[in-house]
Amino acid sequence: MTDVPNTAAVPAANTSTPDGETRAGDPELAALVAGGVSAARPRRRRSLALRFGASFVVAFVLAMGIGTGVMYAWGRQYDGLVLPGVRVGSTDLGGLNREQAEAQLAKAYGSLATGQIKLTGPDGETKTISYADVGRGPNTSALVDAALAAGRHDEPLANLIGAPQAAIHGVTLDAGVAYDHDKLAAAVESLATTIDQTPVDATVSAGQGGTFSVTPAKNGRAVDKAALLTALDKQLAALGTPASVTLAVPVVSLTPAVHTATADAAKADAERMAADVVVARGKDTWTIPGTSLARLIRFSTAADGGGEPNGTPPDGSVTVLFNESGLDPILKTLAKQVNQTAKDAGLKLVGGHVVATGASREGRTLDAAGMKAAIIGAIGARQTGADSPGAAASPVTAVVKAVDPKLTTADAKAFAGKMQVISSFSVYYFVIINNHFGGNIEAPATKINGTVVPAGGVFDFWKVVGDLRKLPGAGPGNAIEGGKITVTGAFGGGICTTSTTLFNAAFRAGMVPMARQNHNEFINRYPPGLDATVWIVGGTKQTMSFKNDTQYPILIQRTIRNDGSRRWITFKIWSVPNGRTYKISNLVIHHGPHAIDTVVRDSTKPVGYRFRNNAPADGAKVWVTVSIYDHGKLHWSKRYYSNYPAVKGVLIVGTKQS
Repeated sequence: MTDVPNTAAVPAANTSTPDGETRAGDPELAALVAGGVSAARPRRRRSLALRFGASFVVAFVLAMGIGTGVMYAWGRQYDGLVLPGVRVGSTDLGGLNREQAEAQLAKAYGSLATGQIKLTGPDGETKTISYADVGRGPNTSALVDAALAAGRHDEPLANLIGAPQAAIHGVTLDAGVAYDHDKLAAAVESLATTIDQTPVDATVSAGQGGTFSVTPAKNGRAVDKAALLTALDKQLAALGTPASVTLAVPVVSLTPAVHTATADAAKADAERMAADVVVARGKDTWTIPGTSLARLIRFSTAADGGGEPNGTPPDGSVTVLFNESGLDPILKTLAKQVNQTAKDAGLKLVGGHVVATGASREGRTLDAAGMKAAIIGAIGARQTGADSPGAAASPVTAVVKAVDPKLTTADAKAFAGKMQVISSFSVYYFVIINNHFGGNIEAPATKINGTVVPAGGVFDFWKVVGDLRKLPGAGPGNAIEGGKITVTGAFGGGICTTSTTLFNAAFRAGMVPMARQNHNEFINRYPPGLDATVWIVGGTKQTMSFKNDTQYPILIQRTIRNDGSRRWITFKIWSVPNGRTYKISNLVIHHGPHAIDTVVRDSTKPVGYRFRNNAPADGAKVWVTVSIYDHGKLHWSKRYYSNYPAVKGVLIVGTKQS
């Protein structure tokens, strides 16, 4: 028979478990019951320990829950408010909402808008910036935001802990100062406009009388706005800044692009360039005044155009520029002074001997282009200082086209003593009304007397005689027109006797004939075919000329000799014996038509008046050869042909009754 235990107490024990679990919910407890009474006693001891631990945990959790609820409830009462213990500086904001906190801060820090900063400029000028002008005050919005956030966290648990900590320990925030930086910058800009000074470049300018002057450079200045703003920011942002602050305005010096020394150097260059230019040729000198050159000088500064075309920044240099085209009118004036015709030395008969007279000179014409280049080169050398700095400028050699005289003073002196008569030719004439009583022959001959034709020179009748009307003794004379002679039909009539005589003397001296024309009448006073008429009709001239192509000059002498009812004109050629000879050959005369004699009755002349105006002259055709030899060799030869028409004879008879 099995012994049944008393199980009435077990259920009671199970029901008394602290956790209220049934036996079936505690496996360990169920195992102890299945193992018998002997094992039940140790199991109870372990169960008590477990029950105690569980009870402690439950109690702790309950305490924490209650504490958390209390803290949560405490924190909820400060929603939208600053937690207790939060201060800005010494101002307590705990328990205040945003509007209240802002008002409290405005009250506590309202003095931040009261005050000013006095700025002192470099010249003692002042400008005051009031704190109110730039809106200085507490940074209310940011400070309230920070105060509301103090002690609060995004995590709930941290937030439950942080809020009481803020209340217990307190949170002190640094006060912040706010101001309008844009207004401050604008105030600095306004101040800078009153202090800033633009640097002034040195300049060089031309003055009166070819002088130059320098305007010195002047440094500029500018407010160091960055440094000033930094200093102002430091003062305005600090809580402890006093109500009145004085600051010196920082400025930086601005250097001009063109310095005074640079302008002085350019002025010195210009003064050297504008010195008188002396143009010289031999002993002759001409001066171009420096005042006329100074007007052609100007100055260019590298700073003017903002830099070079290639992007190189301006270097502040000053360049002296010379207006080369301005030399053109100066050269025209210079040419009038420099230009001259060549002048030969003279020869003169004195006591039957030839002596040298006067001084020769070269002929010259200024080469404008070459002279311009030479002057520009000289001025350029002055500018660079290459032309002996500090010394007087060297003369500039005149650039000319020179023409040597055909008879130099030296040659005239060398030849004069050796000269003698090498040819002579004479023609007679009657002193009658037809030749203005000899005046139209003798006046031009006198003008020609003493003429020197240098070696290589040309004698031209009209160039030597000039205006016949200006010669003393000349007047109206005869002219051959239409086969008849008019007694006083031409001024200077009869002059052909002079030209014919000289023509014959010249080629007999070895001179080479050039211009020559026969008369319109065969005149038996002249060598057949070797007469030489000259005349001027309107703008047309017929001249007589010859060339001296020997190596020696010739001197022309004329003499007039009375011979009863007629006179003789003689031309002599003086020269150093030149080895020249002449030959007249192959003379052919073909007589032409016979001239008729006519009688002209003049009612203005009394009966018995008879005047032979001219004898009748038959026409003729003449050929003759003239040859010139030089030391026996033929040098020149020409066969002349002359056609002479018949000229009527005229006898004037008076018919006026008394």
